Amino acid sequence: MSYNVQAGSGGYAGWKILERTMVKQRSAFLKSHDIRVSKDYFQKNIQNIKTAEELVNDRKLLVVVLRAFGLDSDVNNKFFLRKVIESDPADKGSLVNGLADKRYLALNQGLALHFSSEGQGARVDVGAIIEKYESRSFERNIGERHAEIELALNAQRELLNIATSDASENTKWYQILASKPLRQVFEGAYGIGTGFSSLSIDRQLSELKVRTERLTGSNSVSQFESGDGLDLVLRHFLLRSQMSVSSGSSRYANALALLRA
Repeated sequence: MSYNVQAGSGGYAGWKILERTMVKQRSAFLKSHDIRVSKDYFQKNIQNIKTAEELVNDRKLLVVVLRAFGLDSDVNNKFFLRKVIESDPADKGSLVNGLADKRYLALNQGLALHFSSEGQGARVDVGAIIEKYESRSFERNIGERHAEIELALNAQRELLNIATSDASENTKWYQILASKPLRQVFEGAYGIGTGFSSLSIDRQLSELKVRTERLTGSNSVSQFESGDGLDLVLRHFLLRSQMSVSSGSSRYANALALLRA
């Protein structure tokens, strides 16, 4: 039996509902038949995989792995995924280090697949991948009805990872700009138009820093490790998303809530 996560009518109101019911709903969702079957298959079979080619050719395993790293849409890109997995993360000139989207680097590192010439197989942190799979599956289920809440949940997790990294502040901002889901959140929160992506990357960086400081009082990404900064960004994003699908008096109420945020 499947379970659909409930978040009211979505937007910021739905976000608050989800906050109050998250633990109970997540527990119910993870008991869903499809989730349990996929997890069991992965746990029983992943350690038998000896090459990247074997992994990409086992669709059931691949679906779990790609979901864990937010790369569901790549399920049919077998050749590309094989090259990503086999790429050397220690080589600055390797394929995986040349990709702007760092989800592929996370995939490479998270699998920790080390194939020797004798084909000794894979060393995989099964628990870590299952945990990521559960979280993203929960978010994806919500996103089928409320895409804005899925984006907010993803941002809540991914911004924490970026904020706590050892990278410079500018590098952290560039990582945000390179992530389509995170860009959507910041562009939505600040009401940035479609022409933003046509600006130079340095201009985009400058604009995000200025607008973030105007909203939160700081232009650092590190502030999103804790505190009110992230909550402010997500609140503005969700309220603006809610406004875009509202009409009449509800739109005026949302606009007032945004001004008060």
